[in-house]
Amino acid sequence: MDKQAFIAAVKAAGIVGEGGAGFPAHVKYAADADTVIANGCECEPLLHTDQHHMLHHANEIVRAFSELMQATGAKRGVIALKKKYKEATKILTDAIGNRPIELALLPNFYPAGDEQTLVREVTGRSVPPLGLPLMVGAVVANVVTLVPVAHALDGKPVTHKFLTVTGEVKKPGIVCVPIGTPLSACLEAAGGPTVSDPVFVLGGPMMGRMVDNADAFAKEVVTKTSGGLIILPRGHYLHRNATTPLNFMRRRAASACIQCRSCSELCPRHLLGHPFETHRVMRAFGSNAELTAEAGRLALLCCDCGVCEHVACPMGLSPRRINQAIKNELRAAGMKYEGSRDVNEAYTQWREFRRVPVPRLVNKIGISRYMELPTNDLGALSPAEVRIPLRQHIGAPAQAVVKAGDRVKCGDVIGEIPEQGLGARIHASMDGVVKSVDGAVVIGK
Repeated sequence: MDKQAFIAAVKAAGIVGEGGAGFPAHVKYAADADTVIANGCECEPLLHTDQHHMLHHANEIVRAFSELMQATGAKRGVIALKKKYKEATKILTDAIGNRPIELALLPNFYPAGDEQTLVREVTGRSVPPLGLPLMVGAVVANVVTLVPVAHALDGKPVTHKFLTVTGEVKKPGIVCVPIGTPLSACLEAAGGPTVSDPVFVLGGPMMGRMVDNADAFAKEVVTKTSGGLIILPRGHYLHRNATTPLNFMRRRAASACIQCRSCSELCPRHLLGHPFETHRVMRAFGSNAELTAEAGRLALLCCDCGVCEHVACPMGLSPRRINQAIKNELRAAGMKYEGSRDVNEAYTQWREFRRVPVPRLVNKIGISRYMELPTNDLGALSPAEVRIPLRQHIGAPAQAVVKAGDRVKCGDVIGEIPEQGLGARIHASMDGVVKSVDGAVVIGK
């Protein structure tokens, strides 16, 4: 398939990066690169969707990856996964056959699946601060994105999503659901919670969003970027950390931050050679310094991985959440990072010795008991109603092309990309009747 037809198929299917960011894939793939990397490293502990796809959809991954290599003109193609995924390694090796595709087997560290960390591991080159992999000649596609790419080549749009449901549930596992399915239905498919007053992590334990209110959780639905649902007991370390008030974090930073530099020295971005020094942000925040100055703006370089607060800080402070708060404040004011965009290779010499082993990490954040839970195939769900958000991606929300009362079939376009805007198509995920259209399209049987 030529490049133009490939990009058109991806665009028509409404594919976005399903690893978390949600960048429209037809824009990302419309590039020339020397290296294409398929990311199967499952960045977050407890999530198993990457592994599920590599075990059960290896042929689709390899097919889509081969087409992506051809479309970008890449001379080198690498599928990266952790070396502990021995069964997936064998299955992918068989699927690759004699194709010119390499396998890169990485150690079990966090965040191996971070896009910029992965580029460095595979190519030896660091993406510049706030840059894209294409700046060093690379394009990265998650394996869970490549499966719908393969389907798009056959004219099938994105309508369903796989996600992990685990933690304090009776039947942890992988479920396949129409986009727009209530997350409460996914919880029911896993047998419901095993604790009386649960809290809910949407995504992974390190970077996921905490929802600690049952009424709020009832409104949450599966989107194209949903990766997991983790149930935890109320009062768990991750719950306490996520709900600490900002003013309390400021008082703690002022009184307890000892400027030891551990948060900076273990930061994955710093170890890529970026001029990000979290301890300087903490000092500025705790002292009520002007956060629009250089030290405050360093927060814009944070990738939100959580290594600083969950592993590095000996005082139990919250550098990641402080960085997030500062970033939100700066962006609301239209402030941008104005510092160096250079990579300092001197910082990178410690990368191998400062990786965070996953076993150590899960012990630190209190989730080791969930690591060995089975990940059964919980099958596919068919909800009576779906609520499909028109914004599921970076860029402008899709514009609804249906109205209440319209009858739609699974795969019909219900949201179109705004003219000359960055976005992705949205499709009906079930047959039914459109009940309402606002920021989402509700379809019922």
